[in-house]
Amino acid sequence: MKPKKKQDDCSLIERVKLVFYFDYVDPGSYLVDQLIDELLEDKNDLIFHPLEICPPTNTPIDSTNQEWVDYNKKVQRLGKQAHLDCTYPISPPWSRKAHELRLYAKKKGVERLVHKEIFRSYFQKHLDIGRIDILVNIASDSGLNPSECRATLDVDRYSEEIQTLGLEAQDNGIKNSPQLKTEAGSLEGPTDIRELRKFLKRSGVTLSSDGSN
Repeated sequence: MKPKKKQDDCSLIERVKLVFYFDYVDPGSYLVDQLIDELLEDKNDLIFHPLEICPPTNTPIDSTNQEWVDYNKKVQRLGKQAHLDCTYPISPPWSRKAHELRLYAKKKGVERLVHKEIFRSYFQKHLDIGRIDILVNIASDSGLNPSECRATLDVDRYSEEIQTLGLEAQDNGIKNSPQLKTEAGSLEGPTDIRELRKFLKRSGVTLSSDGSN
């Protein structure tokens, strides 16, 4: 049994960590998040790293901007290819509070549950995840204390950390979301499941089954 334990310990050390730079109001991030679910065997290998496409105090994205319109169309096309049933809001609110909620949920041990619900709330239910009351409802539905959550968001407890993580990403050359990064390389922008599978295999990330589903 001891040799087997040593082998298991070695295997854990060698697991590849996958960093996901994303924003909750970025349609490309939502697409990549869903594709990751299709391919990644162990979700514990995934590290969430916030990168706001429009930080607070910046002018909100103009939904009529042609570059933004074209980007949304590209993501919708890739989504249809992957048979993902959703629509894509085009006028994103600031997402700082949504990222703060994830960090709060991480501290409480329900990070992934809340992470998925924030994305669903925006891209499937079309809720304004820039509003604290909406986020508190998400927290409550996920089993978190709504009063404590509201107090946490009201005082911007995690705001500075989100800003610092965004600057850290930029210092590391990560300018836009979505982006996936391992020690072996990176994959930038929205993609299809074939290219994502190739990247993960090339990076040594363990895929679910044979990664061909």
